[in-house]
Amino acid sequence: MRLEINHAGENLKYRNNMGTCMDKLNTSTTTKRILHDSLCEQLIQLGLQTHTASVLTCLHFHGASTSRDLQTWCNLRQPDVSIAINELREMNLIIHSPINQSNRGRPAHMYRLRHTLEQSLQPFIRLAQARAAEILSGVDSIQKIVESISNEQSSEPMAV
Repeated sequence: MRLEINHAGENLKYRNNMGTCMDKLNTSTTTKRILHDSLCEQLIQLGLQTHTASVLTCLHFHGASTSRDLQTWCNLRQPDVSIAINELREMNLIIHSPINQSNRGRPAHMYRLRHTLEQSLQPFIRLAQARAAEILSGVDSIQKIVESISNEQSSEPMAV
């Protein structure tokens, strides 16, 4: 992440690691965006899909939102928002409710987090902890195998 301010403290520019660039933001908006992007990056490192991490954090920071809102705020295409929404719905992390519309066509929905952000992140944290435990178990197994090989080699007589 990079935050740039000119010599007069104007024209604030912020560029995150996902390439989003925003100009002339106030400090509050910039701080929110930095926190949003930092959380997204950490969630992606835990194993979440980029679009799912972005939608989850946008729903937290912006509250109830439509698919179009999420497309704008997350800088995602509609199919990516739909995939993220479906993944979060399958995990029972969001609530969706139809929006009354007078026109015809597909009904629009409003989406919001079912729980607090901390509670919503728990399934992902548990999965990451389980993967970490598997990795550590694998490291222990490797160390035991290497130790067995070393012990076996040291107990064999040396060839002359």
